[in-house]
Amino acid sequence: MVLIDIAMSAKDSVLAFLAIPNRSNSEIAIATAATFAIWLLLKYPDRAIGCDARPELGKRQVKGWPLLGNLPMLIRNGSAPLEMIFNNFEKYGSVHAVTVPNRGRLIFVNTPEILEHILKTRFDNYIKGFVFRDTSADVLGDGIFIADQEKWRSHRKTASNIFTTKLLRQLVRGAFKTSALEVCDVMIREGEQRNKPIDFQQLFLKMTMDVFGKMTFGIDFQALKNEGSHEFGDAFDYCTLLIDQRVTNPLFKVTHWLTPGKNKKSREMLGVLDRYAAQAIEARRNETEEEKANRGRDLLDHFINYVAEDGTMLSPKDLRDVFVNFMVAGRDTTALTLAWQFHYILSQPRVLKNVMKELRIVLNGSDDITYELLLNELPYLKSVMHETLRLAVIVPRNAKVVVDDDVLPDGTPVRGGDIIVFSGWCMGRNRRVWGEDAAL
Repeated sequence: MVLIDIAMSAKDSVLAFLAIPNRSNSEIAIATAATFAIWLLLKYPDRAIGCDARPELGKRQVKGWPLLGNLPMLIRNGSAPLEMIFNNFEKYGSVHAVTVPNRGRLIFVNTPEILEHILKTRFDNYIKGFVFRDTSADVLGDGIFIADQEKWRSHRKTASNIFTTKLLRQLVRGAFKTSALEVCDVMIREGEQRNKPIDFQQLFLKMTMDVFGKMTFGIDFQALKNEGSHEFGDAFDYCTLLIDQRVTNPLFKVTHWLTPGKNKKSREMLGVLDRYAAQAIEARRNETEEEKANRGRDLLDHFINYVAEDGTMLSPKDLRDVFVNFMVAGRDTTALTLAWQFHYILSQPRVLKNVMKELRIVLNGSDDITYELLLNELPYLKSVMHETLRLAVIVPRNAKVVVDDDVLPDGTPVRGGDIIVFSGWCMGRNRRVWGEDAAL
């Protein structure tokens, strides 16, 4: 209110100044600019520029700064965004709204009923939208992670026709089991040779890069067999981090323009991803029947020969996008979940003891581990995995853009263009859902 009073006084002063005759052009220009700035302050006293007043949101609206909205809060907590979102749910409630320049109004939600509404009941009304396309298109292309509505359905239909449960189990039994045994050998070898901690996360990232490279396009990165990093892994990590930085920076196009060195590196890293995909596609198109007979089947075999209902086939660009999207879907998610699971198990002696006891009883010294055995005969280990997935959500926050005006299950009105933000990390710690010890 103080700022509004100051702006009103300044407006009166400017109008009085302009009423005096014989002012120079520069004085008039300055006074006009000042008048416009004052008008903006009066129009957007507690929200980001471009955001309409929404009295229907009532107490759900978190008051922000003039013109900047709640951007200062996001910047201030940029190093710990998940903790900020969690604390805001505690402070402002399970549904609250903030405003950010160049993003608009973000409505944060943290109830199962609302998530079911936007992800299932009214799925078509909540899309990935402009924010995800702007921040991810150069990395993910037109793949399933970035597509919306009809294009998403087309991707989904193609993938579901190809990626059957039978095929999944065949791929898992082959590539995953081989790489899992390799990572165990590396752990034993490093544990014997080095008097320092083993970096489980890096080992699992190498393992899943090997696995999903083979499963998708038949690429043998051999990351586990080599010490140090791999150029594809480095490029992949850089590009996924780049997307995350863009999502949390509403002015990323400006900051990237101001950092030409970073732009150059981004193009180089994207070039690495493109090169590996192009080489795999070219090699597959040129392979002989003998070479084909002597290797295992992978997803590229299915996608490269896939013919849509209209008779079209996937272009090299489409295949490149398939490769990157499946690597995004599998590599980091699997590796980081495993890393967190090992962290939780090793930090809880009781849990470690129970896991080892179950494995000894069920396996009885055998290393013949099947998909069905893991799924059905190791209930304690399966529960540990479920707890890991609850507490260590690998995609910890997500967002959807509202297409048409709607009302959320709790009565919150939303408008087309609003961004609905939700966090699996926060939901996994929601005491209303999981009880008072949810964060333990």
